[in-house]
Amino acid sequence: MTHKQFDDDQLENILNNAPKLSDHRSKDEVLKRLLADARLQDNIHLQDAVQEPIDTQIATIEPNQQNDAIQSERNDLPIKKRKNRKMPIFMSIAAVFVLTLITGSVFVHNNESPKNQATPDSATFSAIPENRATKDIESSDTVMDSSIAAEYNRMMSLRTSVYEEDLTDAVVFRIGLAGGKAAESVPMTYIIPNERVAADFGKEKPTSLQMYEKYAPQIDEEAMGFTNYHPYKGDLKEKGEKLVHVLPKKNDYDIASASVSKYLGSLKDTFSDSDYKEIAFENADGTAYEFSQAGEPSEPMALKPKDHYNYYLYKEENGTEYISPDFRKTYPTVTEALTVMRQKNDDIYVPAIPENVTYTVKEEADGVVVTFDAPLDLTTMDAVRATQLIEAMMLTAASFEKKLRLDNVVQDSWEGFDLTKYLPLPVGANKQYMP
Repeated sequence: MTHKQFDDDQLENILNNAPKLSDHRSKDEVLKRLLADARLQDNIHLQDAVQEPIDTQIATIEPNQQNDAIQSERNDLPIKKRKNRKMPIFMSIAAVFVLTLITGSVFVHNNESPKNQATPDSATFSAIPENRATKDIESSDTVMDSSIAAEYNRMMSLRTSVYEEDLTDAVVFRIGLAGGKAAESVPMTYIIPNERVAADFGKEKPTSLQMYEKYAPQIDEEAMGFTNYHPYKGDLKEKGEKLVHVLPKKNDYDIASASVSKYLGSLKDTFSDSDYKEIAFENADGTAYEFSQAGEPSEPMALKPKDHYNYYLYKEENGTEYISPDFRKTYPTVTEALTVMRQKNDDIYVPAIPENVTYTVKEEADGVVVTFDAPLDLTTMDAVRATQLIEAMMLTAASFEKKLRLDNVVQDSWEGFDLTKYLPLPVGANKQYMP
């Protein structure tokens, strides 16, 4: 294969041929999307973008002499890293994307070196026609550019749920975090790369309890606006397909009915889709634990893979929004669950569907169809709210193990969803990444 030195002309050509990505959302829409993303709550640039400083005006006193003195002083000082000006977070993301594109392209093309530097090993390949080599490089560029564009789209997506496409080389870890105010547990779905799981556990597949004991302590719940709740106090033990929680005599789970409800909800969010069919509550001596509000020894709680919930919006005190069941109320049919999720039942959970949006629900063989009474133009809504509407309905249908189709929507696609077909089943709500 012939080798050519990478030069400025090639770099200019690469930049000119880079994929043209466009984003027609306003700055306010992008900022709202970022504010709704729990992964960015600790990002200093996002905080700076929200909390703009109050600049004070400096009185003009001897401007010429003062400016000369300042300039002279700056020239005498050693060069120091200046504090970055505050910029919107989406500018940072765009910069990362461009740098990634350039670096990747340079890596592909810079593998070439002059002919006179060919080694005996490389001479073996010199018989390959140059046009074939060019095609191979162009093919590599196409694959690389597609991967970069896909990663860019993923970063800028307003989706908050986990889908099968997110788990190509990863697994999920589910956990219920204790919400503030009077809220119950909020389900979280963490994506953990297979490589990390293999490094932590070796070749054997870890049990649900082993995953919990390994990863739950690594979550900074308070930084996300939640109560510091995990790992659970007491001991968790496996007994075949049953999980046993040995509770200490004094604990925060049995203070009142609300605390018991939050505790049980957290266990369901964490272990329902696990290796266990039920969870038992015991004292240290092996006897059944008696919750103070029940007045009798407890019975094991069944752990179902899917409970029939509908999904609402829950906002933490730090402003982050999550999609969550409304106090874990269950419904007998998917039609009822989807129909009533327009109603506001309390001050903690807010409907993801605007009051002026009405629809009918029909169950079919392939899934459930929601038909809006009037054409629904998603562009007339806030982009984050429109995506939350779609995903809340998808999660509600998925809790009945049914796919969702939306009819009478003006747009054919939205945030990567093909609205002309049945939408994919979400794997879990509230996508997170393990720190």
